[in-house]
Amino acid sequence: MRVTQHFLSTVYIIKGNKVLMTWNKKMEDWIPLGGHIDENELPCDSVIREAKEESGLDIELVDSWDTSKSKNLVQPLHLHLDHVADDHKHIDLVYVARVIGGEKLDQSDEGTALKWFSKQEIERMELIPNVKEMALRALELCKNL
Repeated sequence: MRVTQHFLSTVYIIKGNKVLMTWNKKMEDWIPLGGHIDENELPCDSVIREAKEESGLDIELVDSWDTSKSKNLVQPLHLHLDHVADDHKHIDLVYVARVIGGEKLDQSDEGTALKWFSKQEIERMELIPNVKEMALRALELCKNL
């Protein structure tokens, strides 16, 4: 059996003490913004593009590593492997970003709802376990920025 693997980039966008999530109709749950990485596109460029397309926001990726001494790609917060089906996998590079401009829409270009959630709201919600964990980690990472 041939297995198809797609690379995706996902971003937890932080503004103040809240994280932006989008409602996924298929999964019936709140998830971070993101999508497939286009051919010949860097993952960090992909996630910035996806955020702009889905929310109208301009973002700056947060890098937990000091890259001031050299030109490096922004490090993802996490790598996630999702078995979509027996013959289909998603390899997801998960980033954290903060808002630097643009205007948040109430709906994404794809017609899904967007909403900001506080740490307390995330803690009370029944989310996909890794989504909840990453949202809380992203909020913690950005609390002093």
